[in-house]
Amino acid sequence: MTTTAKISLVTGGTRGIGSVIASVLRDRGDNVITLSKRKTDNENHFSVDLSSKKQLSKLSKNIGSTTIDNLVFCHRYRGKSWNKEFQISFNAVYHTIEALSSNLVSGSSIVIIGSNASRFILDEQSLVYHATRASLENLARYYAVQLGPKGIRCNSILPGGTLIKPENVDFFTKENPVRKLIEEITPLSKMGDAKDIAHLVEFLCSDKATFISGQSIMIDGGLSIVGQESIARRLRGLNH
Repeated sequence: MTTTAKISLVTGGTRGIGSVIASVLRDRGDNVITLSKRKTDNENHFSVDLSSKKQLSKLSKNIGSTTIDNLVFCHRYRGKSWNKEFQISFNAVYHTIEALSSNLVSGSSIVIIGSNASRFILDEQSLVYHATRASLENLARYYAVQLGPKGIRCNSILPGGTLIKPENVDFFTKENPVRKLIEEITPLSKMGDAKDIAHLVEFLCSDKATFISGQSIMIDGGLSIVGQESIARRLRGLNH
């Protein structure tokens, strides 16, 4: 019996966490289409500016009536412009879902890769980064409710602040002091890897997660449930 491969669209799927997610979904047999501004020779890649309604409209026409089983958002803006951060990080997700909503069917899954900056304040990130991540978390909840009657699920994943990714794997060696510190304060005593995110995406985009929707899942080895005072006391060697 022949099973039709699922079609999964991954934004930002040519680099970083997005490339790992795309690889994991391909390995399980999905027909993966990647979307980003970058141009590649891959015939399953669309070079598109997700912040442009005009280009998204063109993308929708190119895809036609093709059913999209999974829509995964991993792209991000790297710059200092407040307006561009909102346009690319938040508005682009909204406009993409709207542009491709007619391609989603009962059983389709939307997964938004956000950040724990929606819950915590990170010194290294800007105010607008925090604002957009909080907005993305609520956007996932909104579409879980709005698209739920059609059998479409929407969830968000909130990775911890520092992950081992293809572009930094050579930096985070086992002897790296930052890695050692993160491992020391994390309950599982290790750093997270891009594959940890990819495997959760794979699950949320499977028939094993058909009753999970509107959830924001923190993935940080348990670090977010440890009290700040407890971490500080442990590092300073102070006890009551």
